[in-house]
Amino acid sequence: MIHELNGPGDVDLDAVRRVAWAGEAVRLGPAALAAVGRRRDEFVAFVEAHAADHLYGITTKHDVAARTVLDDAARAEFGRVLPPTPPSPLTVGPALPERVVRAVVLARLTDVLHGTAAIRPATAERLTGLLDGPLPTVPEGGHGDPGDVVALGRLLRPAFEGTLEVGEGMALINGSPVASAVLADAVLLGVDRVGRLEPVLALAAVAAGLPDMHVDAQLGVLWGDPHQERVLARFRELLAGGRWPRRAYQAPVSFRSAPRVLGGVARTLDQAREAATTSLRAASNNPVFVGPDVRPPLGAVLSNGGYHDPLVAPTLDALAHAWADLAQLVTAQLNRLTDPPDGIAALESEPRTSLFPMTASGWAEQARAAARPSLVGLGRSGQTDTSTPDVLAWRRAVDAGAALDALLGLLAVTATHLVARRGDTLPPALAGLGAAVLERYPVDTAPLDVAAALDAVLDHLARR
Repeated sequence: MIHELNGPGDVDLDAVRRVAWAGEAVRLGPAALAAVGRRRDEFVAFVEAHAADHLYGITTKHDVAARTVLDDAARAEFGRVLPPTPPSPLTVGPALPERVVRAVVLARLTDVLHGTAAIRPATAERLTGLLDGPLPTVPEGGHGDPGDVVALGRLLRPAFEGTLEVGEGMALINGSPVASAVLADAVLLGVDRVGRLEPVLALAAVAAGLPDMHVDAQLGVLWGDPHQERVLARFRELLAGGRWPRRAYQAPVSFRSAPRVLGGVARTLDQAREAATTSLRAASNNPVFVGPDVRPPLGAVLSNGGYHDPLVAPTLDALAHAWADLAQLVTAQLNRLTDPPDGIAALESEPRTSLFPMTASGWAEQARAAARPSLVGLGRSGQTDTSTPDVLAWRRAVDAGAALDALLGLLAVTATHLVARRGDTLPPALAGLGAAVLERYPVDTAPLDVAAALDAVLDHLARR
């Protein structure tokens, strides 16, 4: 399929899922492409009228070379290239996932659709065409730049170097589309993760004999938070029916806290969705061109800090913190469902799940280590005196989430085995999950088969 873009509002999370994750191609709609051509004409007219002025990356070079206005020949020569990086790669190492790189190309089109990146229609079509085939690899590490020039240089240079005209190089390589892409990616991963959090934690609640009072509807009213109230309602739905013993007294803290913590995570994810939507739709170029309709008579070139998206790293940090927090809570629940006298360790003749807490401790520490603040970096001296930590913040959020995913698999197996060994009956809403876990990790799984069985459970949860 081809995903058509007609304005910057079309670059959203749904577009990222379709284009970056599902592999759809992209084209600009006829009206959008015509608008790109008109804006390019306006831009060229503005540059010709202001050829003697300091227009960053247009009539001057970049960084400290912005002090000097170029003559006509030098301006044309500089205009053919992607300016801020040399021909050789600036960084090396393992690559970003292809889905993230595809999201970068999609996010780069936002400025084209805004008209702030006044490139030629043919250049815009070549940019969308990148998504029709394999993309260059972009290393994940080594991004100590303000914005995304290192990553964009590696991504775009093979297709565009030496083929551009005045102003196009800076329009392609400056800005923060990588930041927008990694935030969108982490949000989509989080949306999928929440879909398996609630049923697995409800499954653990059954195994722990959670009393009904812990999810009473009145609690949602008293707590006054719609996210927590929704999670409580979801727990009541998941826990309804079945035959399993409820405690006559309160459950351990980790089980009582789970609905409130999940409500907090839901709020964090909603805020992350909003931030990602704003980021994807924002013009981020430096400089931007605004047309004569905004700044008559010919428009204006505005140098700015658009390459630094202040929403991205803090939002990614919030997601990493949410996943790491849950990782500690899940580990506590796993320990409680394992330990004697009423845990799985008392019911196994040979350890099949009762050693999970050792593995869980390792995953919990990985998640904890990932929950670190990502602060503005100190760059070199001169013009480039700070850097943006967005890709590093994405890695931390991804690592914390991956650790939580592994822990959810351990918890699902332990809870299901405990319920099965006691002879309890799961609630109808959880019966399918329990059956799927037992099919992949039966109660008689031999210790030597644990890794393959656990992988099968994790794969099933991911597909849910």
